[in-house]
Amino acid sequence: MKLLHTADIHLGAKTYGRRDPETGLNTRLLDVRRSFEGLVQRALDADVDAFLFSGDAYHTADPTPTQQKIFAECLQPLADADVPLVLIIGNHDHPVTYGRASSLDIFEYVDGDVYCYRKPTASVQVIDTKSGPLQLIPLPWPIRSQILTKDEYRSMGPEELRQFIEETYVNYVHRRAEEVQNEEMGQWADGTEHQLSPNVPTVLAGHVTVQGAELSGSERTTLISSEPKFTVGQLAVAPIHYVALGHIHRAQNRNPEGQPPVVYAGSIERVTFTERDEKKGFYLVDVEPERDPATYVTFEETPARAFVALHVDARDAEEPTERILETIEQADVADAVVRVRYHVEEAQLSLVDQDRLRAALDEADTIAAIERTVDPAERKRRTVVTRESDLEEAVRQYVGQHDDLEGMEEDLVNAALELEAELEAEGKTAQSS
Repeated sequence: MKLLHTADIHLGAKTYGRRDPETGLNTRLLDVRRSFEGLVQRALDADVDAFLFSGDAYHTADPTPTQQKIFAECLQPLADADVPLVLIIGNHDHPVTYGRASSLDIFEYVDGDVYCYRKPTASVQVIDTKSGPLQLIPLPWPIRSQILTKDEYRSMGPEELRQFIEETYVNYVHRRAEEVQNEEMGQWADGTEHQLSPNVPTVLAGHVTVQGAELSGSERTTLISSEPKFTVGQLAVAPIHYVALGHIHRAQNRNPEGQPPVVYAGSIERVTFTERDEKKGFYLVDVEPERDPATYVTFEETPARAFVALHVDARDAEEPTERILETIEQADVADAVVRVRYHVEEAQLSLVDQDRLRAALDEADTIAAIERTVDPAERKRRTVVTRESDLEEAVRQYVGQHDDLEGMEEDLVNAALELEAELEAEGKTAQSS
């Protein structure tokens, strides 16, 4: 059985984006759509039996109609080809408020074989594919607000609640695996029963954190550290043949020497410059239970936008502009998001030709920033960004003026932009109500 596994699309992330003059949309939204369309086409070309999406379709729980439309349009070719779509709810897909619908719930009502899971199920789910049944154990993001609505759990502190979720999820996975091993009864999508078998492809699809997972450059360790965590052994339970995960944005197999593969698909587009060296893509999965090993995985890249970060120390250059231009010329900046940081002495400031620097970056898709650090050391270092001020620039300038925040720039920028997006979404909701 052939599967395509992806996650963390995050439609709506707009870092380093601008308004596209032809469509009126943010260029980063268009980048995500291009990568999404590319992986869908690869699924069709590979003639996959099912499409596994392991959570975080959007960057916020209140996506705009435009973002929802793009997500639906990208999936439509798969629905038209009768490829079953398995959608797992991630933390960015689900609103904090108990009782509100998730941003993916609407897809349960569209044409096509769509299976959307916002909570663990009472039995193993069975998906009908052209190559036979696929046995699915869904493990969506644990919604704490739902747990705390029950009287017996309201008094739990954060650490106690985290431990409770970990124990509950581990017991759930093991119980579902036992159902498959013992050939008990699972459920088709219409609720009718189906006898399970360890000789049928079995997948655990979840949006959770695995201990030891390597974080992507855009992810904040402080947030991940407070989440429920699971070991590879707690999820890689026989007779599960593949563990399809979302939530961590760096693509990786956490069980590379064993079976089943425990795989984070990673995000399909870069968000910040800390991800510039990371490959972005998805996994093609080949499962044959009677084969040894039963599962093979192949990582394939999306046409993700390149990020290029250049740093030039021109303090000893007689012609600092030429030194900076030389560095730009040696880099591949075509169609990339580019940031240039140069370091000069105060006496060299008048020798740096900003217009020539911008002209040299003409082939770039976006000039994220041209920043300068100026000596002498006895003065407080300043970072000046030569472009029109906005929230992102303001945060970067602030960080540049505070040495104690060194190394935290990308985290602070991401946090500010996420907060801005949430406030915009709340504002639109308030206006429409």
